[in-house]
Amino acid sequence: MKIEKIQKLLNEYWAKDDGTTIKEHIDKLLENLKILKNFYQKDIESLIPSELTEEIKGKFWRILELACEYHDYGKIHLWFQLKVGNKKVKPKNNLPEVRHNLLSPAFVDDSDEFVRKIVRLLVLHHHPVDTPVNTEDVEKVLKEEFEFEKNSLKFLLKKSEEKYLEEEIAKYFSIDFNSLLRYYRLLKGLLLRIDHASSSKQADKVEKTPLCDTLQSVNKFFEAKGFRLNEIQEFVKENRDKNLIIIAPTGSGKTEAGFIYIQKKGFFMLPYRVSANGIYQRVLNLFSHSCGLLHSSALNYFLSRDEDGEHIENNKEENIFLTYFLSRNFAKPIIVCTPDQLMHFVFKYKGFEKYYATCLYSRIVIDEIQSYDPITLAFIVKALSVIAENGGKFLVMTATFPKFLEKMFKQMNLDFRRFDIQNKPYHNVEICEDSIISESALRKIIQFSKTSKVLVVVNTVKRAQKLKDILKERNVNSCLLHSRFILKDRTEKERKIKNFFDSNKESGIWITTQLAEVSLDLDADYLFTELSTADSLIQRMGRCNRRGLKPTDKPNVFIFTEECSGIGNVYSKNLYELTKKNIKKEGTWTWEDKWELMDKVYPDEAIKETKYKEDFDKALEYICNLWEGSETLIRSKSEAQNLFRDINAVSVIPEKFKSDVESLFTEWRRTKGDLRKKVEILNKIMNYTFQLPWWVVKNFEPADLKLGIYYVYGNYDEENGFMISEDKDPEIFRKDNIF
Repeated sequence: MKIEKIQKLLNEYWAKDDGTTIKEHIDKLLENLKILKNFYQKDIESLIPSELTEEIKGKFWRILELACEYHDYGKIHLWFQLKVGNKKVKPKNNLPEVRHNLLSPAFVDDSDEFVRKIVRLLVLHHHPVDTPVNTEDVEKVLKEEFEFEKNSLKFLLKKSEEKYLEEEIAKYFSIDFNSLLRYYRLLKGLLLRIDHASSSKQADKVEKTPLCDTLQSVNKFFEAKGFRLNEIQEFVKENRDKNLIIIAPTGSGKTEAGFIYIQKKGFFMLPYRVSANGIYQRVLNLFSHSCGLLHSSALNYFLSRDEDGEHIENNKEENIFLTYFLSRNFAKPIIVCTPDQLMHFVFKYKGFEKYYATCLYSRIVIDEIQSYDPITLAFIVKALSVIAENGGKFLVMTATFPKFLEKMFKQMNLDFRRFDIQNKPYHNVEICEDSIISESALRKIIQFSKTSKVLVVVNTVKRAQKLKDILKERNVNSCLLHSRFILKDRTEKERKIKNFFDSNKESGIWITTQLAEVSLDLDADYLFTELSTADSLIQRMGRCNRRGLKPTDKPNVFIFTEECSGIGNVYSKNLYELTKKNIKKEGTWTWEDKWELMDKVYPDEAIKETKYKEDFDKALEYICNLWEGSETLIRSKSEAQNLFRDINAVSVIPEKFKSDVESLFTEWRRTKGDLRKKVEILNKIMNYTFQLPWWVVKNFEPADLKLGIYYVYGNYDEENGFMISEDKDPEIFRKDNIF
């Protein structure tokens, strides 16, 4: 087929079912390539392996441009045109249907053999290739429809991606395979980013204009409030081109330090969606329209803010969707997110390179790394190791850091720094060898609540509900917040708890679970808590006298060590026992005391025989084997996201509300084409949901399988939330791990 005819077909034939022509789509890719190169050329070029020759390095952008040009040429295949609804084209019945990415490599034409081979491989694999490929069908279409005589792709199609790269390119051109693999993955990741962004109907820009420097915005914000950068923030400012781990007290300005580290583009990652929402509010004050939010219910969050009159970007309703889709496409310069939105690349599924490459030219900030279960923690540690090894940059910030991780992180060639900027103790601790629901504990809680703000933190929802009931029986009013309230009730309770602890006049009791540890910014006068593990305990203490303005001459933290709930299910029994063994000190606690407790609970010698360390080591071995092998074991992004299981929980609706939501589900299914209306209906549905781990709900009745929402059976009321049966309770029943 002559070039003139090919170009004519590219201008006439469709790439998308909306009538977008192949040429229009290719031009959009080339436009986005220019945008990406204009904003991040130096950042991306710094990631090209230094071991490669200058000649090969110099071909990088040319290869990427050619891949963008040729990636969809195979869509002029007549059967593809029928598939996208182009009625002007009629397929030839004697020709088989072949996926377009199997055909596109044949069109690649460049005199440089290295460039040609790499571009062909990129074009072939910009969609997953299932092996074995029927090469006879491919050759027949190329010959009879496109008139290719001597452009056999058999050799390319019969080898896996990495085998071809190793045996037909690295060996042929005498290039180090590992360096070439890194070069290729970066190219493929950027091609996928550009292609996916260009295909978006809602937000087709690969990148929005980055900030000149986040430091300027932070300085401006601080100057308006009469603040200056503190010791932590100055340290980050001076070490922004290094990988860093910062351990510092709660309320010491780590969040702003994270913003400074990001510089131009970055992801600020938090363990929980509610805490991501909170940080997003702070980011808006600093960076306005330059920031986005990304987690599994981010769009619902945007819409709920819109209903409250908090419109995004100049009060323009349509920008709610634009902000969401730009965030989802990673086009926003700063994105607050949960790790399951990006770090799943560590599972090396087909197409992981898009997320891998995005991580490398962005800055990654991980907040409160100790909050993850040992399996998820192992996955994140490996992901950060891959980022470091391939030239990316990250900052880990935490108030508590398990000591056994220190050696692994120091192998990543980073700066590891502890800060103690609190020159006075914030907490005076009393150790109570008793249960938190004992008579003596209850008397003390009630007594203090008459004149002060009391926060009670227990280890399980069931214990929280029981404590609420006990106090009610004694005619003592208390409020309850945990993770098993439906969204509309929980949102209202989060508003009330914040207002309560922010006010200067009210006194009373709020009972909560570990939800309070990182997702709520509270400042209680007194904390009553069950003993958990050292990291969790220290986080809880950070919710009492948070700003250090209250007296500490008498105890303000009461830790109950007996009959604690959730041990062995919610919290590791081994780590709980190690914490209990080492939590001897009463009286005032400095940060040095807290670090000492962490060091005693989490060193290798103390936890090496624990289930926690066993789970961590097993998960780390599993994920490292994925990177040492040449082929992926996990097929899809969704499968990889599910392995971040505590983050990727499932939405459930109490059976009580079934009659309220059935009509909404019906309306959602019937609504076609109107995205705004469809999402508004979904938002109403989600107001009746809360989250449970995915493995708990597998035998429950589906409310809607497409949405992944289930009905859950048990009692629900606005005061206590959902009461689940014991045989389904994830705080009692724990699924075996994935290995």
